Amino acid sequence: MQLAPLRFTKIEGTAVSVHVTSAEEAKAAVKELRHRKRELKFLRGALMKRKKAARAKRQKKRKAPKTGVQTFRDDMRWGLSAMLEQGKSSEATKKPTFAEIEAEVRRIDEVIHNIGGCILQLEGKLLRKG
Repeated sequence: MQLAPLRFTKIEGTAVSVHVTSAEEAKAAVKELRHRKRELKFLRGALMKRKKAARAKRQKKRKAPKTGVQTFRDDMRWGLSAMLEQGKSSEATKKPTFAEIEAEVRRIDEVIHNIGGCILQLEGKLLRKG
């Protein structure tokens, strides 16, 4: 997902910093931060849906053992798909694991928290300067 570019804000890892020189820039920076926060919340929601689906897959109950015919059919299906996808990279289609999704959600939560702190600081400075 492509996020909107930022003029006054720099996000490195989970650290958020803002550089403004006037009250007008501070107001624009607050709007920019609120917009980025909404974008990250949207992205977090999509990740939570993937996490929920991954958890459901992980917790599936065991099925009855396959018969010989089912095993043969699955092996043939796997072999045909491997031959058809021979030239394609398997890393490009690799889905993120449950742990990777969880780590990304934690990182987004921390960035959202830090953005909230920056918004509070900017609003406090704007109120103080009047």
